[in-house]
Amino acid sequence: MELQALHGIDYAIMIVYFVATMGLGVYLGRNIHTGKDYFLAGRTLPWWAIGMSLVVSDIGGVDIVGLAGDAYHNGLVLANFDWLGSVPVMLIAAFIFIPFFWRSEVYTIPEFLGRRYNVAIQAIVSGIWLVVMAFNLGVMLYATAEMMNVMLGWGVATSIVASAFSVGLYTLAGGLSAVVYTDVIQCVVMMVGCFIALVIGLNNVGGIEGLYHTIHSMGPEYQHHFQLVQPQDTPTNYPWSGILLGLGFVLAPAYWIGNQAIVQRSLGARTEFEAKASFIWGSLLKLAIPFLMVIPGIVALAHNPNIENVNQAVPILIRDTLPTGILGVFFAAFLAAFMSSVDTNLNSSVTLLTNDFYKRFMNPDASEETMLSMGRWLTFMFIIWGILFAFWVWSRGEGIYTIIQTVFSLYQGPSLSIILLGVLWSRTTGAGALIGMLCGIVSAAAMLFAHTYGDVKLFQFEDPFLFIAWWAFVVSFVITIVASLLTPREPESKLVGYVYRYEGSQAS
Repeated sequence: MELQALHGIDYAIMIVYFVATMGLGVYLGRNIHTGKDYFLAGRTLPWWAIGMSLVVSDIGGVDIVGLAGDAYHNGLVLANFDWLGSVPVMLIAAFIFIPFFWRSEVYTIPEFLGRRYNVAIQAIVSGIWLVVMAFNLGVMLYATAEMMNVMLGWGVATSIVASAFSVGLYTLAGGLSAVVYTDVIQCVVMMVGCFIALVIGLNNVGGIEGLYHTIHSMGPEYQHHFQLVQPQDTPTNYPWSGILLGLGFVLAPAYWIGNQAIVQRSLGARTEFEAKASFIWGSLLKLAIPFLMVIPGIVALAHNPNIENVNQAVPILIRDTLPTGILGVFFAAFLAAFMSSVDTNLNSSVTLLTNDFYKRFMNPDASEETMLSMGRWLTFMFIIWGILFAFWVWSRGEGIYTIIQTVFSLYQGPSLSIILLGVLWSRTTGAGALIGMLCGIVSAAAMLFAHTYGDVKLFQFEDPFLFIAWWAFVVSFVITIVASLLTPREPESKLVGYVYRYEGSQAS
C-alpha cells in the first residue's frame, strides 16, 4: 500500500512536542544531585502525577501497536488486560501492599524481599527483573520501529537505532522526577491522540453499529470478536479460564504489586496517603484504556481484513484515515507513549542494578554522588542491549504483545507467590521462599519448552502463557509453604514492618 506522507504541519506538531518534553526533562533534571533524587525523586512526588505516570508507563508504544494488533486478531477479550488485569488489582495494591513498600523506605522491590528473606532472593529477583526489563525495552523499540516504518517510510533497523539513542539522551537528562512529570504531559497527549483516532476510525466504518455488522459479516470465525468472556474452546489464546486464573490471579497482581518499574513511582510519593491515592487515581484512568487501545484494533480489522503482520494493523489504519495535522497529533501521542515506557524501564533497570548489585556487593560505601554517576553511565549500556533485543524481536515476526507476555509468564507467578506469602504469612522463611521460587521458575520454563518442542502439547492453545503463569504460581506457592514449614522460623526482628502481623517500625 502506498504511504500517506506526513505534511509540514504534522512534522511541526511532533517536533514541538518532542522538544517541549525534552526541555522539561532537562529542566527538571537540573535539581538531581544525589542517587535518591535520581531513583526516588527525593520522595517529593504528588499522587496525581504518579497516577498519570503509572498509566502512560504501563501502556506505552507496545500497547498502541501490540495490544491493538492482538485485538485485530482476537477481539474485545484483550480489554480484560485492563478491566480485570489492572483496575481491581490496583485498588488491592493501594490498600494492602503499597503502604508496606513505602514505609520500608526501600529503593526496589527486590530490596524489600532481601530484608524480608535474604540476600540470595534479593539478587535473584533483581537479576530476573533486569533481564526482563532489557527484553521489554527491546520490544518497545521494535514497536516504535514498526510505526515509523509504516508512517514515515523509515527502515526498521534505522528506526530502532534512532529511537533508542534519542530516548536514551532524554533519560540521561533526568531521574524519576523528570520521568514522572513528563509522563503527565505524555498521558494527556496519548489519550487525546488515541481518542481522536478512535472517533475518526469508527466514523469511517459506520460507527459502532457499522463496525459490529462489518466484523460479523466476515464469517463465523469472527463471531467471538465482541465477546469479553470467551468459552474454553475459543479459537483465541484467551479462554475464560486463562483470563481468570492466569491473568486475574497471577499476571495482573504480579505486575502491579511486584513490578519494579511500576511500584518505584509510588516509592517516590510525598506521603503514604499519596502513595495509596496514586494507585486509586491510576485505576480510574485505566478504565478508559480499552476504548483507546483495544477497539481501534477491531476497527482496523473492519478497515482492512487482509493485513498479514498484525503489528501494522493500527499504524495502517492511522495512516489511511487521519487527515493532515491530526496525523501529527496521533504520532505525537505514540511518541508520548513510547518515550514514557522506555524512560520508565531505563530508570528502573538502572535502579535495580545500582542498588541491588553495585551498592550491595561491589561498593557498599558508595556515596550518593557515585550512585548517580553510575546510574547515568549504566543507562547507555541498557540502550545498547535494548537495540540488540529489538533486532531479535524483529526477526521473530510474531505478535509482540504475546512475546512479552510469554516472557512475563516464566517468572511472575513464582515472584508473586513469595511476595504474597512474605507479606501475609509470618511463617514463610527465606529458605522456603528461595526453594519455592526456583522450583516455580524451572517448572514454567519446562512447561513452555515441552509445549513448544514436545510431541504432546500440554495445552490446547498455541501461546499458553496464561496457563503457564497460573501453574508456575501454584507450584511455587505450594512448595514455598511446605519448605517453610520444614525450615526454622525467621527471627521476629526480620518480620517487623514487613509482615501484616508485625506492623511496627521497619527493621533495620
